Amino acid sequence: MLVVMARTLPSDDVAAGRGEKASSLEVSGDAASARGDRKEALSCWSEALEIFTDQAARDSAARVALKLAMTEETLGESASACTHYRQAADSYAQAGEARRVPMCLNNLAMLRKISGDLEEAASLLEEALELAANCHGQLHAETALIASNLGAVLCERGDLLGAEQRHMQALGIREQLFGPTHPDVGLTLGHLAVIHQVRGDDERARSFYSSALAILDEFPGLHEAERAVLRENLEEL
Repeated sequence: MLVVMARTLPSDDVAAGRGEKASSLEVSGDAASARGDRKEALSCWSEALEIFTDQAARDSAARVALKLAMTEETLGESASACTHYRQAADSYAQAGEARRVPMCLNNLAMLRKISGDLEEAASLLEEALELAANCHGQLHAETALIASNLGAVLCERGDLLGAEQRHMQALGIREQLFGPTHPDVGLTLGHLAVIHQVRGDDERARSFYSSALAILDEFPGLHEAERAVLRENLEEL
């Protein structure tokens, strides 16, 4: 009697095959995203992420989780985006890619801010700011951005002193990096103007609004909505 022996692949070969499948799915997701089929992209990336996570391929898992989060955010799928920003941050940390963690936390915090969870948003931004300063240094655009976002959240929570400190931190960084007439400097001056207005210090608020608009008006194609708000606030003083 002829006996047919079943052949099984070694576990390493199976793992390699799954890794190749995950990589292929990621590429397919990238292609779908490029042609505007974001739903197909999400489907491919989700399957790829599951495999990468199972294989403890942390860097690959983080990369795909971030793609998912950013796409879900554009589609308004905030809950899923928050989950994947958190997963991306954790996976990058586990992969030893600490420099990529701060912006994942920043983006997660901004979604929490939009949902009204200001306490968690502030906590995430404080963590992100510390990591950014450690990874990139105090004098870095990413550090300035996170400091500015933290300032906005603190202002919304009513912590005007904390908000002013963070916006001043962002202002100092941006002036050193970009010069005193950069549009990001103008935006930061606008944030400080709002803080002074809320405090009731109309004179200082007027000065900061005027300085902010003097810069931003030199860039008519940028920050139109923000300029309109700043101008309206100034006119109300």
